[in-house]
Amino acid sequence: MGECGEGETGRQERSRGNTGGETSKADNSHSPALALDARGPEPTLEFRYQLNVEDAYTIKDYGVVVFADAAAEGGDAPALVEIGPSADIAFTTHEMAPAAVLALCHELYGRAPRAWLLAIRGEDWEMGEGLSARGRENLARAAAVLREFLKGVRS
Repeated sequence: MGECGEGETGRQERSRGNTGGETSKADNSHSPALALDARGPEPTLEFRYQLNVEDAYTIKDYGVVVFADAAAEGGDAPALVEIGPSADIAFTTHEMAPAAVLALCHELYGRAPRAWLLAIRGEDWEMGEGLSARGRENLARAAAVLREFLKGVRS
C-alpha cells in the first residue's frame, strides 16, 4: 500500500483507485483497463464489477479515493470531479453510487476519505470484449489525467 504524504491529522495518507465496470460490454470495460494501466507500487488499485456496502469498509482508512467508471454521456475528455457523501444512503442490490459508499463509510466509521469520480466516455455498450477505437483513445486520456492527479496527491 503506497503512502501519499501527511494528512491533516498527521497520519499517513494513502490513496486508492476503485474502479467499476463490466469486462463483457465493450467500452464499459474502461475501468478494469485503467486499473491495469495505472497499477504499480502506488496507489492501491482495485476492480469492482459494481460497488457494494462492503466498499465502505474497504475505503475507511484511505485519505484519497478515486472512483473510475465508463460514462455514456459527456465529451471525450475525461471528467475528474471531487465528490462527497450523498445526503441519502441509498442503494439497491444491483448498484451503489460512489457518494453512497462515502456516506455509509462516514456513518459507520465517523470519517470518509476525500474522493473523486473519473468519468471515461464510451460509445459501444454491446456485448463483446475489447474497447472501441474511441474508447481506447478516451482511456488513454483518462490514464494521463489520473497519473497527473496522482502526482499531486503524492507530493
